[in-house]
Amino acid sequence: MDYVNFGSTGIQVSQLSLGTMLFGSTCAENDAIQLTHRAISDGINVIDTANGYNNGLSEEIVGKALIGHRNDVVLITKVNAKMGNGVNDGGLSRFHILKEVENSLKRLNTDHIDVYFIHRRDLNTPLEETILAMDQLVQSGKVRYIGISNHKAWEICNSIMFSELHNLDSVACIQDLYNIVDRDVEVELLPFTENFNLGFMAYSPLGRGMLTGKYLVYQKPPKDSRAGRGDVRILESGMRQHSMEVAQSLKPIAEKYGKSVSQLAVNWVLGNPIVSTAIIGPRTFEQYENNLGALGWEIDSKDAELIDQLVPPGEHTGFGFNDPANPVLGRP
Repeated sequence: MDYVNFGSTGIQVSQLSLGTMLFGSTCAENDAIQLTHRAISDGINVIDTANGYNNGLSEEIVGKALIGHRNDVVLITKVNAKMGNGVNDGGLSRFHILKEVENSLKRLNTDHIDVYFIHRRDLNTPLEETILAMDQLVQSGKVRYIGISNHKAWEICNSIMFSELHNLDSVACIQDLYNIVDRDVEVELLPFTENFNLGFMAYSPLGRGMLTGKYLVYQKPPKDSRAGRGDVRILESGMRQHSMEVAQSLKPIAEKYGKSVSQLAVNWVLGNPIVSTAIIGPRTFEQYENNLGALGWEIDSKDAELIDQLVPPGEHTGFGFNDPANPVLGRP
């Protein structure tokens, strides 16, 4: 396992991070704890969760898994999700943040969070109020670093300028969607990350499962897959025909290296020097072992160019270069 500086923070993070969104749902507690221990033993030192993952259950399981291992990892969680029925039980207000950080600390069984992420945009709360609240948490010692996820580059830039103007602790890292079939962040967000020397965490390097190659055009998804289980997120935003075609076109490239499509996909994300770490979210040990096969090798320049022809830089499937006569996809 290799490690890199997490932006300008000075802390070192592993190439892979363990994502825990499935902990407490399709990944049972005992399996999740064992997966966490295995990941730590393999050198993965970043554990990524969120208060909204399974209504806090993921955080609880992570807290149990880290007993005796808390100082071995960079622990990440997030805030914004609706955590109750009250009108103020979600969002990024100071009211909600200061309440939810206490709940997360209890569930995680820790006295501090290493990186506390603003999970997604809250159009009802000025970002300045959110940054002030996050700075308060850093000054209190409950949070070490501030992260921001699912925001536009200009919004993050505004937050950094606001922090500098008022001498506040600033955003240290970004987390966003990045994979072969979702390359939008290459237009602005990744260059912005590099320019401001921020850490970048890529989530869904497998395109929510589309880049495993198990989904086929005009065929029902496998019953044990996210789509087969009726996962709303992948059904609404991930099940694009072009993505399925790209995954199949990646197979011969992956086979050249003796790898699976999913291993090729994760390796491709890690090949971008701006990416600090890629978040894997295995449900089983088999999936975890497959993820590890993404390490220790490189895609050569010719194959990288071929992947760029499948989905050009800065674009995503179903958009832009989705030409029905694209010879790279082998369409008629």
